[in-house]
Amino acid sequence: MKTTKKAQKFIIPTLILILALGVYLSKQQVTTTDIDNGLGNPCTFVNLTCEIGHEQNKVSATFESIPEAEESITVNFSLPFSQQIESVWIEGVNMYMGKVPVLAERIKEGSWSGWFMLGSCSEPQMRWKMLIHVKDKPDPYVMFFETKMP
Repeated sequence: MKTTKKAQKFIIPTLILILALGVYLSKQQVTTTDIDNGLGNPCTFVNLTCEIGHEQNKVSATFESIPEAEESITVNFSLPFSQQIESVWIEGVNMYMGKVPVLAERIKEGSWSGWFMLGSCSEPQMRWKMLIHVKDKPDPYVMFFETKMP
């Protein structure tokens, strides 16, 4: 009888520990998987620029001016010479605004320029996600930025 009560005292803390460990390990696996498929390398624009990768394998995007809703916005892309942009899309993160195409064209090897216009909504601060689809890459590069209502 005493052995059963003693065992019961350890079962609940042990189950809680196992559950916590399982949750922790599952989060670690998701993070590793996201990095493996390229989506774990998103960046947020800082000082109008966003860079993913390093050295010869760097992809960057730079806004010519601070993005504002209902204004024409120009963005310049730099990619390794071996990569070509297939398409660029922008989607709202904290609101639904559909998919906005970025009309991008190659300027020279490794350099692209594009423009787009964003709508506005009742959100005072809109968060956006730019998806850069590159030829022969299974997953897009992901870059985040924000616009604020005046």
